[in-house]
This record gives sequence, C-alpha cells and structure tokens, in this order.
Amino acid sequence: MIQSEPEMIEILPEMKERLDRFREEHKNDKLGDVGSRVILEDEHVKIWEMTLEPGEASALHRHDHDYYLAMYQGDFVAGVTPEGSEVESFVCRLPKGGNTVSVPKGGTEWAFNVGNETFREVMIELKKP
Repeated sequence: MIQSEPEMIEILPEMKERLDRFREEHKNDKLGDVGSRVILEDEHVKIWEMTLEPGEASALHRHDHDYYLAMYQGDFVAGVTPEGSEVESFVCRLPKGGNTVSVPKGGTEWAFNVGNETFREVMIELKKP
C-alpha cells in the first residue's frame, strides 16, 4: 500500500454540478457514523470499515479525532462538505494498489463514490492524541 497525499483532481463543471446537487439533496442530514461498521474498538483506537458502491455515499460525519485512512479499492471518491464549510468539496483519484493518508480532526463531510468501482477503506480513529 502506498503512503502519500491523495491525488486531488480538478473538479470540472459537470462534476461540480453533481456534488452541488448531492449537497442540496442531503442538506438536512443529521450526523451519522464515519464508516459502515466498526471492526475493533479499545481505549486507544476505533477501527472502521467503509464500503461504498458507485453512486453511494456515507452518512454525513465529523472527524472528532485524528485518523489514518487506508483506501485500498476504488477509482474516484469525493469529500462533499456542507454548505458554509471552510473546506471546499474535493475529488481524489485512488492509485492502483491503494493509498494511506492521515486526516486531522475537525472536518465534516460525506464520502461519495463518484467512480465506477466499489470503494473500500479502513479508518483508524486515534482516540488519544
């Protein structure tokens, strides 16, 4: 697995429209879980798994702790941020073989599979600094 910053791609007008439409359709969503299911939890970490089929999105979630993400399957995934967020929505291309990144606490988003392949990742939530 590769450890690197995700490859952010330029959001073309058609993709921007798709992300904006998603944000509008989901603007009243309540906060939910960061992943699809918890694999393991102890006093130090909580390990999540997320699987998103093409066109599927996670719940709106907030990263209350620092995370390491191991993205190991998929082609493109978007982070759609709520209206008024300090961070703009983004789209990443996943390299073949995967990608591992660190994510600092504080962000709120939906993960949205905008690609043609199933997206899978494992998220390691660090409960203690």
